Amino acid sequence: MVQKRWIDKVFSLFKQSPWRTPWNGCWDSMNPSEKGARGEQLALNYCKKELGFRFITKNWRSRRGEIDLICLDKGCLVFIEVRLRKEISLVSGVHSISRRKKSILRRTALAYLNRLHKRPKTYRLDIISIAYGPLKNYEISHYRNVALF
Repeated sequence: MVQKRWIDKVFSLFKQSPWRTPWNGCWDSMNPSEKGARGEQLALNYCKKELGFRFITKNWRSRRGEIDLICLDKGCLVFIEVRLRKEISLVSGVHSISRRKKSILRRTALAYLNRLHKRPKTYRLDIISIAYGPLKNYEISHYRNVALF
């Protein structure tokens, strides 16, 4: 009998772990944290492939809050807030951001900028709103340079 090397055992366990299950395409079968992670992944893919952004980091946290995605768009630093809503929702993703949330995003973005050695000349906040249906369908809307005031 051939024995597996220890590294093969580790990778086989990694492949079998329950959190690595493939997406079956049904939004209703996911819990809220899985939906959020899936929405952020869809937004990241959209930013890379459709918009041509260069990805820097995701889920950047400070004491003040969290920024979902941080990307670079031709020298402009882009802070991205991802909003996930059902398509039958009365309020769209961009309109669901309260004054308090905008204040948290502004302070968190400034905290990120203060940690950089070389600040970019321009930066902005974009919102990516994802409206999902009961099955595999979803629609992505991108709002560029949303005012935080």
